[in-house]
Amino acid sequence: MIPIYEPLFSENSYGYRPGRSAKDAIRKVKEYAEQGYTHAVSLDLSKYFDTMNHTILLNVLRRDIKDERVIQMVKRYLKSGVMENGVVIETGEGASQGGNLSPLLANVYLNEFDQEYRKRGVPCIRYADDIVLLAKSERAAKRLLETSTKYLEGTLKLKVNQEKSRVVSVFAIRNFKFLGFALGRNGAGIYVRVHPKSWKKFKTTLRELSSRRRCQSIRPSLEKIKVYARGWLNYYGTASMKNNLDDLNGWLYHRIRMCIWKQWKLPRTKKRNLIKLGIPEYFACMAANSRKGYWRTSNTSTVKRALSKERLIRSGFYDLAIAYQSMHVNC
Repeated sequence: MIPIYEPLFSENSYGYRPGRSAKDAIRKVKEYAEQGYTHAVSLDLSKYFDTMNHTILLNVLRRDIKDERVIQMVKRYLKSGVMENGVVIETGEGASQGGNLSPLLANVYLNEFDQEYRKRGVPCIRYADDIVLLAKSERAAKRLLETSTKYLEGTLKLKVNQEKSRVVSVFAIRNFKFLGFALGRNGAGIYVRVHPKSWKKFKTTLRELSSRRRCQSIRPSLEKIKVYARGWLNYYGTASMKNNLDDLNGWLYHRIRMCIWKQWKLPRTKKRNLIKLGIPEYFACMAANSRKGYWRTSNTSTVKRALSKERLIRSGFYDLAIAYQSMHVNC
């Protein structure tokens, strides 16, 4: 079915398709914004996978697939039901979200919406069930919100979340969020940035991974941070974030030094380890016997010199700034 539908899908559809990503989708929004499409209709579908209408979907499939055996196979898949607490429950609508066919069927279903708004000349960017329609004025965007809601609910029998679907300026960072990204504008032009909520979630997870309670052994913790941060950067690396990333990077170095400082526990252990790391005995003794808390002491010049960036990187620390710079050099 994929060879049949790939040529039929919209150029502005990015979810569950080979060679397409969320980064491509936000770049396309940026491209339209540069052409003057400064207002967005952000559409939120309630339980999309659970509410696809089987009759509509099968009729769409019959239009493009002439082999009825394939249609019947899909029908059995849709009607196969789901298991809840060991009991199979029949499904009259929707598709299993974890099923192999579900992503393709979801794209086939919403391709009807994509093509309708392509015919109307409206830029429609979609990643799975995340949909953004673009307009050049707030007034036009409000009309689009009304007509698109009517089409989704009336023609496709889906449910639009009225509270979360709205018209926003694409530069209103607190309001416009698409796939975790936002857009910014400065003297150099329009650029892609990470949405504040995505930053907050990233920092919260890093705080958990580098908490003093969890860092019983520093190397496994550094490895977990590396795996998580590398995945995050691979996703958000297209965004402009050097200054924010530098600040976060410095904070994370501080967190790791704090964890190591706590692990050393006793003053004599701290003194001995500082001396091993090249700190003169006098300064090592001063730091080891400091009455300051872990956070403040781990940020003193003595501890920072002993646990330098270079040493931490050799121990497995994933430097966010270096990784981000490397990604952009390779590009």
